[in-house]
Amino acid sequence: MSTYEIKTRIANNTDNSLRLKLRLLLAHHDLLRTKAPILSDAYIRRFRQSQLDAAHRLRGKKRIEVAFMLTTPGMWKADYLFRAMQHDELFHPYVVVYPYSQYKGFPQKEIEETLQRTAKFVADKGFEYVIPRRNGHWEDIQKTMHPDIVFFATPYKDHLPQYFIHHFRNTLTCYIPYGFTNFSYLYNTNYNLIFHNLVGCYFLETESHLRLFAEHSRSHGAAGVVTGYPGTEVFLRSDYTPNNPWKPQPKAKKRVIWAPHHSIEEGFALSSFLLICDDMLRLAEKYKDSIQFAFKPHQLLRLKLLQIWGRERTDNYYDAWRDGSNTQLEESGYTDLFLTSDAMIHDSGSFTAEYLFTRKPVLFTVRSAEVRSRYSPLGQTMFDAHYHAATPQETEQFLAGTVLGGNDPMAECRQRLFRQHLMPSGRLPSENIINHLRNFVIP
Repeated sequence: MSTYEIKTRIANNTDNSLRLKLRLLLAHHDLLRTKAPILSDAYIRRFRQSQLDAAHRLRGKKRIEVAFMLTTPGMWKADYLFRAMQHDELFHPYVVVYPYSQYKGFPQKEIEETLQRTAKFVADKGFEYVIPRRNGHWEDIQKTMHPDIVFFATPYKDHLPQYFIHHFRNTLTCYIPYGFTNFSYLYNTNYNLIFHNLVGCYFLETESHLRLFAEHSRSHGAAGVVTGYPGTEVFLRSDYTPNNPWKPQPKAKKRVIWAPHHSIEEGFALSSFLLICDDMLRLAEKYKDSIQFAFKPHQLLRLKLLQIWGRERTDNYYDAWRDGSNTQLEESGYTDLFLTSDAMIHDSGSFTAEYLFTRKPVLFTVRSAEVRSRYSPLGQTMFDAHYHAATPQETEQFLAGTVLGGNDPMAECRQRLFRQHLMPSGRLPSENIINHLRNFVIP
C-alpha cells in the first residue's frame, strides 16, 4: 500500500470526521447542550448543582453502591482503589463492562472480542463485574443497578448514550484519567470537554494539573481534587510482587517493551508506528539471542490498522510478535510487564510519565521535531528524561549501548525527576480518594 493510500485511509477514518460528529450529536441529543454557549453554560450549572445534591444524598448511608465503568483493559487505573473499597464495609464496588467505539466504524467482531477480553481481565483480578446486556439489549444501569457513585475511565462520547455522564445527573460522578495527562495542545480535550465540566469529582495527578484544569475549563476546575495518580500507585508500594509475564527463554536475556501509540493520524503526528513497524521486527530478529521484546500496542492501534491495512496484514503483523521465539504480544494490563522489564521504547503520552515511576531506561521514538512542544511544562521535563530516537539506527544504539552495554547517562536525571515531581507526600492516591468520598457520607 502506498503512502498516499495510507494517508487517504487515515483521513477517511479519522475520529474527527464530520460523519462521526453528526452521529454522536444525534445519539447523545447533544446539539443544544454543547454547541449553544448560553444553553450549554446553563446546563453545566444545573448539572453541577445536581452533583452537589447527589453528594448530599450520600450523607448517613450505611452502604454505598459504586459502579466502575470500563470498556478496555488499558483504561483500568483503579486496582488499589477497588480493592480498598472491597475491604471497606461502607462501599460495594463492581465493574460495569460495556462496548467501546460504537460509532467509529470498527468491525463488530473486534468490538465484541474487546468486550470479552475486558471481562476476562476483570474476572482474573477477582473483581465483581457485570455485562449489562440482556437479549441483545444494553440495559440502563440507572434503572437496574441504582449506583450511588459512578467512576468513569474515559471522558469521550464514543460509546452508548446510556453510559455517558449525561445519563447520571442524579448520581455522584467521578473521573480517574486513563492516562497521566501531559500534553499542552490537548488542554481542551483533557480539561474542557462537556464531561470535564459536568463531572462531580475529577481526581487529578498533581497541583500543576489542578491549575491547568482551573485555567482551561469553563467550570474553572470546580470538580478538581488533587489525590495523586492511582494508575501509578502500584509502583510506589513495597507490598506488591509482580507476576512474570515474559515468555520462557533458553537463557537469560534483557527484556524490552515496545509500546506504540494509536495516534497514526496525520493531524495528530505522535505515533511513529507506521514509520518503524518493520524495523522493530527486524531489530527483534537481530537481537534474538540477547533481548526479549514485548509488543504492547495501545488497544486502539489494532482497530485503526484494520481500517488502514485490512485484516490479513494486521493479523499477520500481530501474529509475528506473538509467535516469535523472543517476542510476545501483550494486549491486557502492563503493570507486571513494567516491573519485570529492563527498558522500554514508546511514543505514548501517558507512558512518558508512567514508566518513569520504574526509574528504568526509556526511549521515545520521535516522529517529528514538534513532539516536545506539544507537552505541558511538566510533560516536557518528563520527555527530557527520556532517550530519543528519530531513526531506526538511533533506536538500535539504545538497545546496544544502554540496554545491553549498560551505558545509562540519563539515570540520575530520572531519579531526580522522580524525587521532585512523582514521589508522593503523605497518603497514597487510593487513600486520598476514599477519604474524599467519606467526607460526603459522614454527617
